[in-house]
Amino acid sequence: MPAKYDALQREFEQRVINHLKGHWEGDAAEAAFVTMGKARTEYENAATEAERIAKLLLDAHGEFAASQKQLHALLDEARNDHYKVYDDGRVEDVDPRQDSPTASASPGLAEERKKKLDSLVSRLTRVLEVATAADEAASSALERDANGDSQSFNTSVYTTLDSVEADQAAALMNKKGRLSDAEITKLNLLLSANKNDPEFSRDFAVKTGGENMLSKYNELMSPPAGTTLSKAQLAQLKELKANLGTTIGTATTSDDGGRPNKDITNFQNDLLKAGQRDFNANPTESPYGLSGYQLTSSLMSEGKWDKDFLQDYGDALITAEKNGANAGQNPDAYWGYPRTLGTTNIGALDPMAGYMDALGHNPAASTEFFGSETSVNGEKVDHYDYLMKDRHWPEGAGYTGDEKNPSGYNNLGHALESAVTGHSYDSSPSAETPAHNEQQAALMGKLVHDVSQDGELAHDGMQDSLGRMTAEYMPDVYRGLRPDGDSEKDFLPLGDSVSADFGEQDITRFMYTVGQDPDGYAAISYGQTQYSAELMDYHLSHPDAYGLSDKETIYEISETGAQVDGILSLGRQDSDMQESAEGDKVFNDRLASAGDWGKSITTIGIGVGTAAITSPVGGAVAGEVAGHVSGQLIDMVVSDLERDSSDEALYASGADLESSKSAVQAQLRNAATISVTENSSGLNQAEIDTAVNNGAEAGNGYANDKSRSYIEDRGYGE
Repeated sequence: MPAKYDALQREFEQRVINHLKGHWEGDAAEAAFVTMGKARTEYENAATEAERIAKLLLDAHGEFAASQKQLHALLDEARNDHYKVYDDGRVEDVDPRQDSPTASASPGLAEERKKKLDSLVSRLTRVLEVATAADEAASSALERDANGDSQSFNTSVYTTLDSVEADQAAALMNKKGRLSDAEITKLNLLLSANKNDPEFSRDFAVKTGGENMLSKYNELMSPPAGTTLSKAQLAQLKELKANLGTTIGTATTSDDGGRPNKDITNFQNDLLKAGQRDFNANPTESPYGLSGYQLTSSLMSEGKWDKDFLQDYGDALITAEKNGANAGQNPDAYWGYPRTLGTTNIGALDPMAGYMDALGHNPAASTEFFGSETSVNGEKVDHYDYLMKDRHWPEGAGYTGDEKNPSGYNNLGHALESAVTGHSYDSSPSAETPAHNEQQAALMGKLVHDVSQDGELAHDGMQDSLGRMTAEYMPDVYRGLRPDGDSEKDFLPLGDSVSADFGEQDITRFMYTVGQDPDGYAAISYGQTQYSAELMDYHLSHPDAYGLSDKETIYEISETGAQVDGILSLGRQDSDMQESAEGDKVFNDRLASAGDWGKSITTIGIGVGTAAITSPVGGAVAGEVAGHVSGQLIDMVVSDLERDSSDEALYASGADLESSKSAVQAQLRNAATISVTENSSGLNQAEIDTAVNNGAEAGNGYANDKSRSYIEDRGYGE
């Protein structure tokens, strides 16, 4: 159509206007030429409008085609996995195993099938959300007439759905007064469908503005007193918080990889300035509302936010707290009463909680932040020391915004976990997770040393993170525990990872401390299981790589694996939880429930957190069977723990050290047996058992002797 309109414009000019020029004069001619000029412009405008509509239709077609392709792929996946998807979107499990008493009774089948069903429903819903938002945006754009009553063509037609949807979402955020339920639903749809789209997020953020965005968010989360919200309305607002936070996070990163975008820089600066002011949706009802820091941090717990902005924001937050402390206010008082959450109770009073989760979603930002400092009134404030040692963290769900985790130390653990592992705290490591770098290893080493010196620094709420961090540094742990670690680096390879260089005393005390918490115990236990199994399998499949016989390999790995387990068992035995009536059950339940995470770390082979290992003769050697042996082993552990605590249970280690010793020997024996079988080693079962038992006995002895000595030196066990 643009080409046809262009051709008409040229024909009109040549056959009408040019023919009359020079042949027609006077008042009538002048008026006619003005009219003909307008007609020529209309032809041009018609071509422009057609071109812009074409771009919009192409964009819509691309969105619909992508959604349709994803939908077909999901339907194929469902069909192949024995799920039936009905026309109304219902999904039913039609796996024939459900009708088999034997299969349906197997541990974990029902839970596994339910997880897959929920995942399918979630992904199907997501595809339909995106398609619906695109459909409504295209309809709105095509029906829109920016010229109003004018009969002329419209040259301001949208060319992308992103710009349509960004305008619609920004208009809702900029609307005066409280949004209706239908408008909140519409805003949720727009944000949910586009929250990871940089173009939409940037346009939306810029058109909404930082301060205005916080004001509207505060208003939505703080309805007037006396307002009663249904469960569905509360669910919508919680969803809005998540969608808005992710969208704004995407907006702050929308110019990453390219030149800084001035509009986004201004938006980020507006958020920083707004942190210092109070927002109150209902001024007549309370003298103080939430501060900009509290509102921004509430949103920050969602999505991934820009690294540089997070540095500036963290500096500003610590500066505000230090100035409050200089005025005699600790964080409880500074961020607490008379500030209160709205009647929805959505958000968090302690802005450091949401900020820590933001760091937890951005590994590069968290590593940099914990390695830097802030200058406050001429005083240097080390970020790590302030947050880990000096800051008083307010307690309570109102401060964290999370009833299940009312301790801000839980959020601190998330940030530290991201900082030392190189991946988000709420995702598992993978083969793509970068090798540990110098900054990450140094921070992990500092953390281990500090907790070793003062066990109180392993605060309640962060032990699960400390446990997972340790699991991903298991090669470093093994090196630290072996007296000849330096000469055995080839036996315990790190690949491209920088060594954390744990001291034997430090890592022993650290694991003893973290092992007193059921979650910390479970994570390190699975790290030991994974690393021992994969290391054993690697060496048996490469018998000439390091010069040890198969029996020596099994003995050495069993010795260090049992030492790790022995240290954990001592911590478990001495914990307050274990000494309670239900302690043994709690530890075993946590070990069972952490099984999925345990299996997730088996996918990366030898050296948790590294993509590959390097042999002494050069050449990267990835674990060809990575996760194969340890995956089987962890399945055995979980299956055994899910059974009752009968005498024949192999892995359900109880309160006493002997049962724990038996459990780790069983794990190591099975790991060795599977590896020997997989690699056609000539060892018989008796030789395997002897190597494992001798190694494990030695390791347990080292753990008991050294742990007690080191722990008593620190004041434990007295």
